[in-house]
Amino acid sequence: MFMDFSILFLNDVKIILPELFLVTSILSLVIHGVLLVASPKYNYPLINKSISWLSILILLWTLFLLYNNPISFRIIFNKTFIYDDLTTFSQSIILISSVACLAISQEYIKSYHLNSYEYYLLVLLAVLGLMLLTSSYDLISAYLAIEMQSLSFYALAAFKRKSAFSTEAGLKYFILGAFSSGLILFGSSLIYGFTGVTNFDHMYCLLNEALWGLNNSHHEHFFELYSYNSALIMANAFLAVGFLFKLAAAPFHMWAPDVYEGAPTSSTSIFAVVPKMAVFVLFARIFQNSFFSDIYWWQSIIIFCAISSVLIGSLVTLKQRKIKRLIAYSAISHVGYLLIAFSLGTFMGLQSLFFYILIYMITGICIWSIIMSVELQSDPSRNISDLSLLVKANPILAITLSIALFSLAGVPPLAGFYAKIQVFLASIESCLYFIAIIGILSSVISTFYYIRIIKTVYFEKVSVWHFYQPISQINSITLGVSFLLIIFLFLSPNLFGLWAYKMTAALV
Repeated sequence: MFMDFSILFLNDVKIILPELFLVTSILSLVIHGVLLVASPKYNYPLINKSISWLSILILLWTLFLLYNNPISFRIIFNKTFIYDDLTTFSQSIILISSVACLAISQEYIKSYHLNSYEYYLLVLLAVLGLMLLTSSYDLISAYLAIEMQSLSFYALAAFKRKSAFSTEAGLKYFILGAFSSGLILFGSSLIYGFTGVTNFDHMYCLLNEALWGLNNSHHEHFFELYSYNSALIMANAFLAVGFLFKLAAAPFHMWAPDVYEGAPTSSTSIFAVVPKMAVFVLFARIFQNSFFSDIYWWQSIIIFCAISSVLIGSLVTLKQRKIKRLIAYSAISHVGYLLIAFSLGTFMGLQSLFFYILIYMITGICIWSIIMSVELQSDPSRNISDLSLLVKANPILAITLSIALFSLAGVPPLAGFYAKIQVFLASIESCLYFIAIIGILSSVISTFYYIRIIKTVYFEKVSVWHFYQPISQINSITLGVSFLLIIFLFLSPNLFGLWAYKMTAALV
């Protein structure tokens, strides 16, 4: 029996080898950590640093296995997972960004005594869930992958057990995350109840057949087909709202600022950078592929949330004084631009979506690296005023922060400008001029609070000087690479443009 299984799914096992390696490595780290930390022979050692480097090494080996897969396209395990260019590139981006986040978090975790090695295991489990999410081709596997990464994120948000803020952040994240997961599960159950399938490919065939029957049916069958299609539209709405909760898009954004503020900064950087790619990939597989025939129904929901996100993210941020909350509302605004590109339903819109995510993740790594590099010796940086006269203490860090903020604002000649202009051009090409105008005006408004941070860094007058810790070598390397990419990708965006093109082509 085992021989028959191995022969039948031989190619499937080869394709999913990176995930299998990651699972095996996580289990090995669990055993290694338990035996070593609980050992009186070694005087109960702290193994955070070694587990950190082992986690980075595991992610790099997973990336190596991913790129050395001999099979370029296949739907595996009875259409439960799909392996294509979209899966390959999105998993690569998730692994690279996770390595960067772990690298810049090492000194922070050491300074604030997060001495439990389980922190890195939770990060690896979240990465595993995100990798499975990008390759999911069935509602059941997608839901299980969402729950795997969500449960890891809840624990990461509440990892400072002695901090009331961290505990509150984890509890809020858990309650609202569980609610959004319930919406996704309810929408999935509606789809299964009315169609009898959960596979994305089967849903595509059934929905197109139902739409064709609705347009060509006789009067005696019209009401039955119309009710069938209406039920699926309701299921679309539940799925869309659940995913919009996960993305922290307005008006479902209320959890993001509190979670960003209360969670450890190392965890916040992971929440802000890593998961957006995976959620948008699954979002695109379901709505741009399986439910594309109902685009006129779900497009209105996405457009409403996109406009709400860019307006709320831009206007509410004007009153923020705390760094993490400001970045949280800024992230909500950028999710709005991503939803604008997603709502278009065109090839150019999806290409601009994936390109924008790539640029945003690089810029986010740069900014979070700076934030964790300028943590004060006595207390973490909480207010914008904590960055006052950073130019005097570290001029190179100040100019790097300024360039990264200008890129987020979309100021040329930086990569952020190229990403935003692609979204606006795609909107204009789809004749959605009103959305393009709102996006441009919101981008102008958002420039104000980015410039306010730069003004604080260079020109704020203070009576008390702030002294910053030296930047670690790994932070310097990560910061330098991301900074150079922000500049280089405006001059030559062809590489990332080609990645975005191949990811989009896998959906159509």
